[in-house]
Amino acid sequence: MSVQDYTKAQKLAEKELRQAASEKERCLPVLEDILREKEVEGQLPLGQIEIPLSLVVGTAQAERTSAFAPNFMPLLDYDTEFAGKWSQLCDSVREIGVTEPITVMEYMQRFYVCEGNKRVSVSKYNGAVAIEAKVTRIIPKPDDTIEYRVYMEFMVFYRIAGIYEIEMSQPGEFMRLIQAITPIEQPETPDAKPQLPPPWSDALRKDVKFLYTVFAGYYLSKYEPRLHVKAGVAFLHFLEIYGFEQVRALSSVELRRKIDRIRMEFRVLGNTDPVSHILEPTDASRKVALTKKIPLTGNAVLHIAFLFPKDPRGSGWSYNHEIGRRYLEDTFGDAITTDSYTCDVDEAEGIIERAIAGGCRMIFTTSPVYHAVSMRMAVAHPEVIFLNCSMNTAYKQLRTYYLRIYEAKLIAGLIAGSMTENERIGYIADYPVLGTPSSISAFALGVKMVNPRAMIYLDWSTLENHDPHEFFRSKQIDLISSRDIKAPELDDTDFGLYALYGGVSFRLAMPVWNWGSLYEELVRSVLIGAWKNDGNLNETKALNYYWGMSSGAIDVFVSDKLPIGTRRLVNVVKQAIAENKFEPFTGPIYGQDGLCKVEPDQILTPDEIIHSDWLPDNVFGRIPKVSELDPKFRDFAKWHTVFGTYDGSDEPEALPELLPGSDELEPLDDAFLSK
Repeated sequence: MSVQDYTKAQKLAEKELRQAASEKERCLPVLEDILREKEVEGQLPLGQIEIPLSLVVGTAQAERTSAFAPNFMPLLDYDTEFAGKWSQLCDSVREIGVTEPITVMEYMQRFYVCEGNKRVSVSKYNGAVAIEAKVTRIIPKPDDTIEYRVYMEFMVFYRIAGIYEIEMSQPGEFMRLIQAITPIEQPETPDAKPQLPPPWSDALRKDVKFLYTVFAGYYLSKYEPRLHVKAGVAFLHFLEIYGFEQVRALSSVELRRKIDRIRMEFRVLGNTDPVSHILEPTDASRKVALTKKIPLTGNAVLHIAFLFPKDPRGSGWSYNHEIGRRYLEDTFGDAITTDSYTCDVDEAEGIIERAIAGGCRMIFTTSPVYHAVSMRMAVAHPEVIFLNCSMNTAYKQLRTYYLRIYEAKLIAGLIAGSMTENERIGYIADYPVLGTPSSISAFALGVKMVNPRAMIYLDWSTLENHDPHEFFRSKQIDLISSRDIKAPELDDTDFGLYALYGGVSFRLAMPVWNWGSLYEELVRSVLIGAWKNDGNLNETKALNYYWGMSSGAIDVFVSDKLPIGTRRLVNVVKQAIAENKFEPFTGPIYGQDGLCKVEPDQILTPDEIIHSDWLPDNVFGRIPKVSELDPKFRDFAKWHTVFGTYDGSDEPEALPELLPGSDELEPLDDAFLSK
């Protein structure tokens, strides 16, 4: 049996060599060679642990490479002493298993064997997935590469999870995985660090490893060869869609079914440009389906539901969407019915289920807080059309929508720059979330178009124990841009762009969110059978409706008390934007740090605008962290922003204490590597 096993193993080695694309790929990686080109902080003994054989990729010493192919299968002839020992070990392992742990060095989430190469070879040949090992981790010196930042996060993840198998590609993904399984608590005070969870229990670790093993085995065999997306990244996507607790107790068969339900999401994940931003109604979305030209029996009615995070009577945001809902009813009459529900995120799933049971086939969830539950429901109910009002998504089965409010902000900034008397203009923002910096920046660019000397003083309405108006009074600022619209039951008159003269507010301009325009087009595309057309034209992309002045979804109300010249200029710029002849984010644009953020004649893409995290050089102020907000605003902000949350993008010294400290490290043992 040993002869046959060794011969088979040799053939696997020879096949591996034939498939190698270069001479370097024909050899096992050697840690000695790698470390000669890298700087390290030191080494950290981890003790004896079980490690995945898939991550055992090389040897610590160069002299061992001639005996093995890159897949650790043996290369030497059968009549050598090496072959005899390998064969004897193979028989022994089959009979009693591997009885002694191997010794390895771990560097950048890869293992290199110091002692036990043949045990690794035999174990891999027999199809084992893990092996006991005495592990010493080598800590690299900090640098600014993506690889280092991902590994830095892995070290934090490992101290919490105790799992090596899961790999990620980008900074933030390990932190998102922790959040998906055991939520990260935001600090109570602005100066405190995020409170990461304690180390996982054995039961939790076992459940996560089982989930990942089933997921990775199925995903790698069925999807990864075509997509080239790491199983860990796809697993994170899987958990964020379904929720860890919802899949924790499922069987292997049930898990595979759920994986297959989101196969389209993996295709989007594998796309380097995963989101298609639809900037105005398309011809495809207005093309009447052939079946709609054939008279149908009966009176089919489309039932639509709207979910609001707050009561429209007390929330300007919800009230604006409520206006859009009423506009739909007036526009389509008996062809549709609509219902609205005000609910917290925890209640949303039950309300959606009841709406679907009552015949609802189209659901608008009007806030980013509903994003996760909307995705879960979209997967569970493919017969229902779900749309979520947000910008931070890349899911095929859940379309999102938002409006290019920055176009209106540029107009407001143009008016403010024309009307300021002391060249000091206040801007009150609300949440430090996606899209907010672009609105601030567009306002600032509008100011600079007509008044390059004016400065914008930025403040935030959601900060804890803070009143922006007190700050503005201290700076003698009486021209302010604030919230865009008020709710019916709010007494607050300070919204839009207004000036304070003698303590009295005078409205100068107000951005208009015309959600009804967008809702009308989306509902009509469903009624005429054209809903799937945009999706068919973007098979491997998520769809985000991102409409502005060109579609009539954004406008600006302008006071008739403005000077005639200012009103004429406003109309010229509005028309140019609506006709796509003027792009607000056209370079050169310089940031607060003095660097050129947009090169001359460069035009930012919609994705670059949405994800911008910088401010122009005529803005005085900054984007706050989530921990600086009033506690009642943090839940909304913390997972819909790329600015304030702990996402692993901090510098190494700012990481939580779960990273190894210098007192834990030992000097790198060069003699150990050279044994």
